[in-house]
Order: sequence, then structure tokens, then C-alpha cells
Amino acid sequence: MLNAEDFPPFQRAVSYESQRGQRVFATLIALRLSLLLLGAVAGIATWKLDDFALGPALAAGAFAATSIVEVFLLTNRPNERWYVGRALSESIKSLTWRFAIAADPFPRSRDDSECVEEFTGRLLGLTTDMSSAGLAAPAVSGQQITEGMRTLRAASLEDRRAAYLTGRLEAQRAWYAERSLSNRARATRWSVSMLVLELLAVTLAVSRAAGLTDVDLLGVAAAAIAAGAAWTQTRQHGAVATAYALASQELAAMGSLATRINSETQLSQFVSDTETAISREHTMWRARRR
Repeated sequence: MLNAEDFPPFQRAVSYESQRGQRVFATLIALRLSLLLLGAVAGIATWKLDDFALGPALAAGAFAATSIVEVFLLTNRPNERWYVGRALSESIKSLTWRFAIAADPFPRSRDDSECVEEFTGRLLGLTTDMSSAGLAAPAVSGQQITEGMRTLRAASLEDRRAAYLTGRLEAQRAWYAERSLSNRARATRWSVSMLVLELLAVTLAVSRAAGLTDVDLLGVAAAAIAAGAAWTQTRQHGAVATAYALASQELAAMGSLATRINSETQLSQFVSDTETAISREHTMWRARRR
């Protein structure tokens, strides 16, 4: 089975960049929405320092900071590093498993040197996507075809089949299942939170209309609801949970067919079908992020 350190250094580098881009993007989006909400709260504040109104000044500062965050998002594009980095990581993973299992286009019927050359060439071809997204992966060292890849490629048909089922198909299925559950839970929590905010807004509006309060908090409530809606739209927990659940079920169904594999051709076709299914999920994931 291939462990994390058995994948090409290139894969580990772009995966790191993708995860960092995701963290930066999520942090900046949360910061931007928080600043907008702060500006709304400060806008109704009546604090004063002598004759200087602190509330509007604080609101102006919050909105100015929001603009700075927005400019950084547009110029630094951490979301692109996230998307492209994950796409590259998944592509390299797929190529690596195909090579290590000796599946098409790297079957054992081809000369080993030809397979090595084609694998290396395909990796080099992926660097175009890096430059187009401004993705600068950390410097890496070591051979792109690791010893773990070569050892698995030289193993028997039964050992390669078992390694692929455990290390790739089942591991990916479990990852999809776990992420589906966690995203479903987050989607539920955010739905409940939004409902509470909307009920609070209704309560504030009725109180204001009935003259029970002189404080106008409707603008703040509206800003909070808008911020929550923008965050849920950015994260898309519900859609991601559904997509991951479907991908997990598809891989589980494919895994039940693995017992029929008893030849190199059948193993190659099985690997190809599985990698296509995984690639399809990622393509749909990236399309939803656009």
C-alpha cells in the first residue's frame, strides 16, 4: 500500500499549497463578513468623545478594512491556489496509483523505461496549471518515482489488487463518507442559526412597530443574516455533503466488483473505472466553486 511519503514530492508540495490556500481564503472571507457586521453595529452606536462621534468613525474603519481584504482576495487569489492545488494533487494521486498498480497507461506489457518517461512527462505537463493560477509550490527534493511506488509495481497481481482496494478505493470512500457527515452536520447547524437570526429579526421588527423599544437594531439583524447567508453560500456544506455521499456510495458499489479481478487487464480496467469516478467527483466539486 502507498503511504503519504510514498507519493511524489510534487504531490505533497501542491497538496500543502492547496490546504494553505483554503485556510487563507476561509479566514479572509470570515474576516470580511465580520468587518461588515462590525460596521453595521458601529453605525448605530451613539458613543462620543467630546464632539467626536466614535460610532461612525469605527464604522468607516471597518468598511475601509473590508475594502483592503477584498483587494487582497482579488490580487492574491487564495481560492485559486486552493482549487488548482487540489486539482493537481488529485491528478498526481491518480497518475501515481495507475503507475504503481501497473494500470493503463503504464501496463507491465510496456517497457519500464517508457512508463517512467511517460509518467515524468505527464507530471511536467501539470506545471502549466500551476503557473496559470500563480501557484508557487514549496521547493521539494527527491525522485518523483519513489521507492514505494516501484516496490508496489513489482508486487504480484493479488498484492497490487489488495493494496489498491485498501489504500485507494476504501480510503477514498471512507474520506468521502466522513466528510459527508461532517458537512451535513455543519449545514444543519447553520440552518438552525439562520432560523434563529430570522426569528430574532421578526421579534425586533414587531417590538419596534409596537413601540416597545426605541433602539433600531433591524439593520444589524439584516447584516447578520446577510453575513450568514454569504458564509453558507461560500462553504456550500449541504451540496458538498450530498456530492460526497453519492461518491462514497459509488465507490462502495465498485468495491464489491473487485473479487472478479483475476488478470492484469481486469485490474487495469478496474483502476481506470475507479479513478474516473474519483475524478468525476472532483470535477463537480470544482464546478460548484466557480
